[in-house]
Amino acid sequence: MNRSLFDLARKLKLEKASREFRDFREAHGYTAARRLMDEVFADFPDVDHSFVREFQTAGFSARVLELALFAALREQGKELDRTSPAPDFVVRGDAPVAIEATTTNPPQGEPAEDVDIASAVRRLIPDDLEAAEAEFVFQIGKALRRKLDHRDAQGHAYWEKPHVEGVPFVLAVQSFHNPSALFHTTGPLSTYLYGIRDVPTRDRHGSLVLNSQIVTEHRRKDKTIPSGLFAQPEAEHLAAVIFTNSATVSKFSRMGTERGYGPEDVAVARCGAMYDPDPDAALPVPFGYVVGDYGLEEHETFSEGFHVLHNPWARTPLAAGALDGFTDHRLQPDGRLLTTIRHPDYFVSQTMIIQGGKAALPTARLRVQQYLADDAGRR
Repeated sequence: MNRSLFDLARKLKLEKASREFRDFREAHGYTAARRLMDEVFADFPDVDHSFVREFQTAGFSARVLELALFAALREQGKELDRTSPAPDFVVRGDAPVAIEATTTNPPQGEPAEDVDIASAVRRLIPDDLEAAEAEFVFQIGKALRRKLDHRDAQGHAYWEKPHVEGVPFVLAVQSFHNPSALFHTTGPLSTYLYGIRDVPTRDRHGSLVLNSQIVTEHRRKDKTIPSGLFAQPEAEHLAAVIFTNSATVSKFSRMGTERGYGPEDVAVARCGAMYDPDPDAALPVPFGYVVGDYGLEEHETFSEGFHVLHNPWARTPLAAGALDGFTDHRLQPDGRLLTTIRHPDYFVSQTMIIQGGKAALPTARLRVQQYLADDAGRR
């Protein structure tokens, strides 16, 4: 099937497209991402025939999430049933699961900022971390509850539809409510879902000790919402939440560059923080690399960056191995979260796309060296 996401001439008038889409479509530096997106979309069943229109207008980020999730499930060899438009994905086979994707969005009545992609990347770190985390929890909670409350014209919830009845229901979510929303990881989300927070301390030997602290509510300015969504009655049919902060154009840029889809005068670097396997580590470790400067066995996958947080109180739980390519989070009887990591676990990262002919690659390597040196200096 030969379909392109970027043929605006046939799909809609240019002035109706979002600036985010226009910048992405025209930028030389995103050539690799566009080619990989076209490749994935060629096999994507657009059941309700709205994907291309929404991708080019207000739904750009949400459709990127959907495309990356589709690619990740296909990468894992899942048998996908896309005969119905809702839920978004139904996995058949020995471990079935129904997945509906959603995103956090700017508050109602406040349109998304009309900024270019590069500006959004530069604003990754929030100015006020505490306030930003509170907003993140409120926005995630609103997005999840909106889907749990949704009913179709026949009065069916997602899990009540005839073609998925009895199949574990999962919500996939990513945050786009402001340019800094992608900074947040699974930490505040797990606190909201399970109603507990890990409090790190050190014993007399200096070893890390994590204690679970019960959280009953989340506060933002003068508003509060209850914590522990998974334990609440309205979530009894929610088997798990899939979360990611990396299903973005940057992932497609990196993976497309790895596959040789980018021009020779463009280099891609990635820097950020990743999981530290040291059991006594309380902080992530910095990392940085230039895409392509490592062995073939270390190629990035679509599944990398997706996390599954299981609901221990779900009426229809998710079977073990149902989403085996994602990082797994399960609540243990002692109130601690057990996390199973099957691949590099990057908490947060920034992707730098560098143009400049033959100087692009050495410039990218220098940027990575500077980032790691600066981080070492801060520590």
